Amino acid sequence: MKKIIKRVTASLTAMLMIFGSTYTAVGSVSATNNEIQPRKWHIYGDVYDDGDIDMGDAVRIAQFITVYKNKHGVSSLISVQDALDYKFNKNDNEYYLPVPQAADVDGDGFITEADHICIQYYVLGSYDKVGRCGQPFYINE
Repeated sequence: MKKIIKRVTASLTAMLMIFGSTYTAVGSVSATNNEIQPRKWHIYGDVYDDGDIDMGDAVRIAQFITVYKNKHGVSSLISVQDALDYKFNKNDNEYYLPVPQAADVDGDGFITEADHICIQYYVLGSYDKVGRCGQPFYINE
């Protein structure tokens, strides 16, 4: 009986893996219009979206925080949604983050100096204080 359960479990696992990889390659179904939407994979910490996490990403976050707070006169936290709204409402000469979601490496929903510091630790190889830095995620676009 144990052998049968192991075989069934192995078969189900294999089917789920095949379905998962096919689903990922194709995309996902949009809830609004039932069309297949492509997935765009990103990496936490790679705010430039160039495939590398480096000090440039950390600097970009620090610059964004400074420019955003000066321009909008806020001293509170900048949420990821605020950064997204800023990105999509920008003029050609405004500063923004190409992938604001990738900047929230500590997972608190805000873009802060803590995210900037996590990326610095990641780049310097101190992986015990990096939050989600280096982990992949996707955005349905």
